[in-house]
Amino acid sequence: MRFRAFLALVAAVSLLLLTTAPALAAENSTQPMPIANQTQTERIDENTVLLHSEYSATDDVARITLRSETLQTILVSDAGRFTQGGKIPVRGDVLRPGETATIELPVTEVDGYVGVAISTDATPMYAEILQQPTGDGLDILKALTSLQAWLAGAFVAFVWFAIAGWQVLRREGGRPEVAS
Repeated sequence: MRFRAFLALVAAVSLLLLTTAPALAAENSTQPMPIANQTQTERIDENTVLLHSEYSATDDVARITLRSETLQTILVSDAGRFTQGGKIPVRGDVLRPGETATIELPVTEVDGYVGVAISTDATPMYAEILQQPTGDGLDILKALTSLQAWLAGAFVAFVWFAIAGWQVLRREGGRPEVAS
């Protein structure tokens, strides 16, 4: 009787861990989404619209298509270079009202991310993510703290001991045999 209650408790705790761990991983991890070719427009500010952004992984080049509603200077820089420090290459263009321009520049991939920084007269810095890292299936391990991971490992080991004990009892007809 006690053993069945114990197995029910182990099953309930296992079910609880299995249902809460994926939710925890989803909260603390990034969604793996490559965004290589976006087609929807984004308004950067009241005078500037981002029409299209694209990343070519073979060339490591980003192509950004912008439209301006006023006369302004638009600067595009590689956001990946911010992590390396030093001089950052910048491409710029002066756009007239109603003009559309495509700016190409080499970009750097950092930890699976590729992005550009866009500066206009009204917006000093606007980030456009061109590619995000793909998930490797181990996001739950990155979401857990070391104590949570240790407790989960101890719980899994305990469950395996309980299963092994149950198997021994099952083979011996429900009663352990004492060695003589």
